[in-house]
Amino acid sequence: MNWRTGMILCLLLAAGVTGWSVWRQYHPDQDVVLTSRPDYVLHDYEIVSLDKLGKESFTLRGPQLQRDPADKTMTLNTPHFEVPDRTGHYWNVDAKRGFVPAGGGQLQLTGEVIAISPPQSPPATRIETESLTLLLGEHHAQTSDAVTITQPGLTMRGIGMRADLDRQHVSLLSQVKARYVPQH
Repeated sequence: MNWRTGMILCLLLAAGVTGWSVWRQYHPDQDVVLTSRPDYVLHDYEIVSLDKLGKESFTLRGPQLQRDPADKTMTLNTPHFEVPDRTGHYWNVDAKRGFVPAGGGQLQLTGEVIAISPPQSPPATRIETESLTLLLGEHHAQTSDAVTITQPGLTMRGIGMRADLDRQHVSLLSQVKARYVPQH
């Protein structure tokens, strides 16, 4: 083999490597693209979810919802939930952030979570915590964080909570302290 044949082979190899490099730069792996951005984003949305019988399970509103295509999870910015109780009146639940795991049977709320009972169903109840998991099909809520529950004349604090929003039954799990001030 003479020097010209060697030079031509080196130039062909260099051209092939350069062409492949340019092609890769303009055609990134599909997996990299799919995991680096959501497959859809909703702005100023309202979602009404129905149960198996076609009855409203909850309504969700918010400024932004994003779905991750890789693990089928959703993140929510400042979500607002309306969860009906058995009489058709609504609990209002707000938080700074929300996360829906794959499967969608629950919602994890974090950051200044506030749940307010329906005004038509006394006693007026306000629940405040830093995190809350809503079990959507069951209308139950729970947390292992510190919780403050306020009703007219009564303030209760504790660690951990379980709530049946349908029946307006709330239980604090440990380190419970209550302050009762009679209403006149």
